[in-house]
Amino acid sequence: MVQASGLEVERFMEVLRPSALYAPTVDKKLDRMRSNDFSNPNFSTALLRKDLQLFVREATLAGVNAEALAGLVELLTRAQGTPLDAGDYSALHALTAGLAKDH
Repeated sequence: MVQASGLEVERFMEVLRPSALYAPTVDKKLDRMRSNDFSNPNFSTALLRKDLQLFVREATLAGVNAEALAGLVELLTRAQGTPLDAGDYSALHALTAGLAKDH
């Protein structure tokens, strides 16, 4: 979204880092997202999808509204049948940009 808007990623990060929304994992995954290189994952997109599916199922059974997470599961499902599925979960960046078909 930042790149699509034309905003410089580093400028965005300068604003994000001091905010309460920042997590150090963003910086750890930033190079992967910028280069679209999701190889050698420490946690794959497929595993994230599986875990979220389990969570959504259990939340629904418990009567908890998990619609937002169900949308994320749907997005992660787009990785199935592509190399992104076995790649690092930061491939979520490529999925939001509609790049699943390119990998």
